[in-house]
Amino acid sequence: MIIGNPKSAHTKNSASIIIGVLFLSSAIFLNQWAVVRLLAADGNIEGRSKIAAIIIAQLILSAEGIRILRKGQRFQPPRFLSITLATLGVAATAFGIYGTGLAIGIFPERVRELQEICDWITGQDVPLMVQGGVESREAQLAEIMSEPEQELAVIGLQIDIATRLLYQGKPSAAIDYLESTYNLVEAQQLPDLLNDTRRELGIAHLHKGRIENCSASDHPAGCALFPIPSSAAWSDPSDALIAIEYFNTLLQHKPDDVRVRWLLNLAHMLAGTYPEGVSPEDVIELAAAKPTIQTPHFHDIAPEAGLAAFNPVGGAIMDDFNNDGWLDVVTSTHLPCEPMLYFHNNGDGTFTEKAAQLHLTAQLGGFNLVQADYNNDGLLDIYVMRGAWLREFWGRQRNSLLRQNEDGTFSDVTRAAGLAKVAYPTLAAAWADYNHDGDIDLYVPNEYFPDQLFRNNGDGTFTDIAEPAGINNLENAKGVAWGDYDNDGDSDIYVSNINTANNLFRNNGDDTFTDVAAEVGVATTARRSKSFTPWFWDVNNDGWLDLFVGGYGGNYRPTVLEDDVADFLGIIPRGEQLTLYLNDGTGQFIDVSERMNLDRVFTPMGANYGDIDNDGYPDFYLGTGAPPLDFLVPNRLFQNVNGKQFVDVTISANVGHLQKGHSIAFGDIDNDGDQDIFAQMGGWVADDAYHNALFENAGNANHWITIKLVGVVSNHAAIGVRIKLTVDDGAGEREIHVLVSSGGSFGASSLQQEIGLGSADHINTLEIHWPTSGIRQQFDNVAVDQFIEVVEDQATYRLLNRPIAGQ
Repeated sequence: MIIGNPKSAHTKNSASIIIGVLFLSSAIFLNQWAVVRLLAADGNIEGRSKIAAIIIAQLILSAEGIRILRKGQRFQPPRFLSITLATLGVAATAFGIYGTGLAIGIFPERVRELQEICDWITGQDVPLMVQGGVESREAQLAEIMSEPEQELAVIGLQIDIATRLLYQGKPSAAIDYLESTYNLVEAQQLPDLLNDTRRELGIAHLHKGRIENCSASDHPAGCALFPIPSSAAWSDPSDALIAIEYFNTLLQHKPDDVRVRWLLNLAHMLAGTYPEGVSPEDVIELAAAKPTIQTPHFHDIAPEAGLAAFNPVGGAIMDDFNNDGWLDVVTSTHLPCEPMLYFHNNGDGTFTEKAAQLHLTAQLGGFNLVQADYNNDGLLDIYVMRGAWLREFWGRQRNSLLRQNEDGTFSDVTRAAGLAKVAYPTLAAAWADYNHDGDIDLYVPNEYFPDQLFRNNGDGTFTDIAEPAGINNLENAKGVAWGDYDNDGDSDIYVSNINTANNLFRNNGDDTFTDVAAEVGVATTARRSKSFTPWFWDVNNDGWLDLFVGGYGGNYRPTVLEDDVADFLGIIPRGEQLTLYLNDGTGQFIDVSERMNLDRVFTPMGANYGDIDNDGYPDFYLGTGAPPLDFLVPNRLFQNVNGKQFVDVTISANVGHLQKGHSIAFGDIDNDGDQDIFAQMGGWVADDAYHNALFENAGNANHWITIKLVGVVSNHAAIGVRIKLTVDDGAGEREIHVLVSSGGSFGASSLQQEIGLGSADHINTLEIHWPTSGIRQQFDNVAVDQFIEVVEDQATYRLLNRPIAGQ
């Protein structure tokens, strides 16, 4: 007697096996690494709760798969449910296999093109960019406005909406919401919240006044330079006067609020009533901030030069791209739909924007830029970095390698060069010929993804060798610099990170690197856990490269503003300090920050170095910036005094720009023998956009020489070459040592070497060491105050005819 249908039972048993196996395979492949690649919209997948949720889901899927397999024939769901479960299992497994394959590199990622990135992000409520969210919050507000017992919720929504409007550059609309909030808070008798609202109203009026008084292309000189003189006060001071009223009232209730005290003094400067209008207990005295040493004076000539582009945070390069003897300027902005700008130096003190003619308008976005001649054809090329701060999802924006063609146009060769296989968020990159094959290589530190070391193959392509080379940084990297710190002839790599120790990867000379940061004393300490732009330089001219690391004072901490202006306020800062590591001549480093007057707290992203007074000792400029809306602090300039200490000369040099600075580049823009400073200005959000600045150096009595190096065996742009000059400036013979590079990680200075000589009226010896070829050139009794070209394999140098701008 046959009971039942064996074929049907077998079919149902097979179905249960298939479904059970699919549940188990889903559990295996839908792991946290796969999900990060596939679903992490804002990077918060790294949070422990979300990772725990993924693991719990994996356990549930595993348990269910095991249960189904154990039940076997007893698991007999209806046919339609079996088909549904099997379909879901197949989809989940395929999804997980693809994500896991992406995570371990089996499957190539589809990297978006730049216009795709623009279209993808436009209109989205992208984290940190604060582009949207106002309409949805206004709808929520409309629903609860008339409901009883909802006053606190209304207040919270109105403050949120006002903040977003202010970030978007709509201060008038923000003020309307804040005034409504003020009335509600006053009626509810909430004194602390009332003071907070006063502060936000004061800040909003400062932003409104800045837009109305300083945003035009012909904005008045000194409109944003600290201390603002009465001659540069706002022509319409009404918003500054309103802000003063709010700040004064707040200080009556909270007299120890040093941030509001700072903003009050700024508001009086903008209104033209500083210092007489400030009460004696609140006035900030600036006399002590003016150094006694002699320093060059600068003047922002960007508006008349045609360089005052108006944009948020981005990159900048100052260099001679068309080999005509004049430094040009290239800039970008991180906004994913905004193109790069190329300013051609006309040689008469003005610039012409030529991005469209040079095929650069399709290059959208760009957090940072750096130049090199990657194919050794004598034409500088550009590497563009994108996606920083936006984490795993929104930050997956591809970088670009832009090859300069013979006609001066640029072509995007990223894919052809093998540099577009993945897209990781990054904001820094640096070039060096680490393996001495004559081709310049590229290091790209990434945020939360593996750093990349791209070896130049010499045929226009690159190969990422970071993993076999022993480069193992997976941190939130913020800066990178190459330099031969141990004088063994090989370039080493320093990487700065946020909240973790920094890396110093020593070049072993065999295509591998070893992290020796802790061993040689340059891993970050607890008080310096946030680092941004680093660079190698010889700060005391002893022939050994020293290391500067720009600590980042803070991000969203309430004290970030007061830390940056602590010296003006007479308080002790608490954030991460600048760090100067001095090389002791053995490859070990000593922290001399305190000894050299650099144990200070600032928030520099853009930073770079040069020699502002032509004394042969490098100085540096910090472009400070942080997201908070009250962060109105001066950018800072530090002058090197004989390699023994640094002095803050911001005020006397007239370079204390109050808007948020990003990329900084030094270069002799007018061929007059002294270095000028270009600053790509603007913060992250739309409200913090501002005009770029070009600080023209008024000059000094010291001598100089500018050297254009041309590699033959070495990379054509001579990056990594070492220069030694011996001079006698009346106090005895001394040496000046220079490393050829574009400087810091944020902003790229000219690769022609503009070297100050102090009062020396000639150069005793000029020595050039080419590490790739091993060639050492020496030229004796070289005249000063001239431009020369030195080719790697030639015994003599060539004089260059470089007229001064406008002459």
